[in-house]
Amino acid sequence: MISLQRRENLFKARRKQLRLKYPWRNQRKMRQKKQRGISLIGGLIVLAVVGFFLTVAFKIGPLYLDNSFVSAAVASLDKEDVHNMTNREIRQKLSSQFDINNIRDIDSKLIEIKRERTRTLVTLDYEKRINFMGNVDVVVMFKNSYDSSKAAQ
Repeated sequence: MISLQRRENLFKARRKQLRLKYPWRNQRKMRQKKQRGISLIGGLIVLAVVGFFLTVAFKIGPLYLDNSFVSAAVASLDKEDVHNMTNREIRQKLSSQFDINNIRDIDSKLIEIKRERTRTLVTLDYEKRINFMGNVDVVVMFKNSYDSSKAAQ
């Protein structure tokens, strides 16, 4: 029976012989340990995906920003006595809010005003179409409304 020390020495010698006989095996293992990170193709794919989402954000983001100003203008009617205002006064009030916030794409003719006995409903529904890429367009629809009966509560 071979002693444990002798067995370890034989094993080490065999490993040394294999290392000398097949040097590329050892180099391959060393290279695999050193290689970390992303490949060129992987980096390009990540860059393309990030670029796509940035394009979406920069093209569609301003539309939602403008709509936040429109909804704030419609909500500002809460401070007014809309039920006693004329349709023209309501449109002028909203138009002046649009001018202050530099919203030039919305026509005051799009504002619908429905009057009932106890309430006035002001709605502004519109859509925006932008050229996204090439022949691809994006259509975004917005619906804003103000109900004077809800403001009184």
